[in-house]
Amino acid sequence: MEGNQEDRAVQDDFLREKTESFFGYVEDFFYVAVAIALTLAGAGLFGYVVYTFVSKIGDGEFSVTILDFLDGLLLVFIITELIHTIRAVIDEKVLVAEPFLIVGIVAAIRRLVVISAEAKDLLGTPDFADAILEIGVLTGSIVFIAVALFLLRSNVRSEPSSKHEPATN
Repeated sequence: MEGNQEDRAVQDDFLREKTESFFGYVEDFFYVAVAIALTLAGAGLFGYVVYTFVSKIGDGEFSVTILDFLDGLLLVFIITELIHTIRAVIDEKVLVAEPFLIVGIVAAIRRLVVISAEAKDLLGTPDFADAILEIGVLTGSIVFIAVALFLLRSNVRSEPSSKHEPATN
């Protein structure tokens, strides 16, 4: 009777290990698939942004062309940071919050740049108040995320640290 329980425990452990291993491979597959999709999207977007910038350099208002270029490059930067995060997760099997906070800050700054560029055209219209409100909310979000990032970096870590992060003393 006791041998039966031991055999059952060994079988349960074996099944548990195989299940964990299988889902580890599934998880890695999806991380790699998402990283490949982001890489293709980032490369395509980067090419499109550079092509559009070069082709529109002589057309229209130069500041609008520069803002569109900056907006596109910031989006490429966001995609790059997401790829970096996925790479760290695949390499270390650790998901950390810091890269996502950085992406949030960059995304909010990207939107701020766009709204700021559009605000001069909205002056005197009912949409101007909405734009100012959105600028305020985005600014508050940036400050909030920056404080969260500061707290993550300065406190004793409650989450595992990534070897892909800069060293903190």
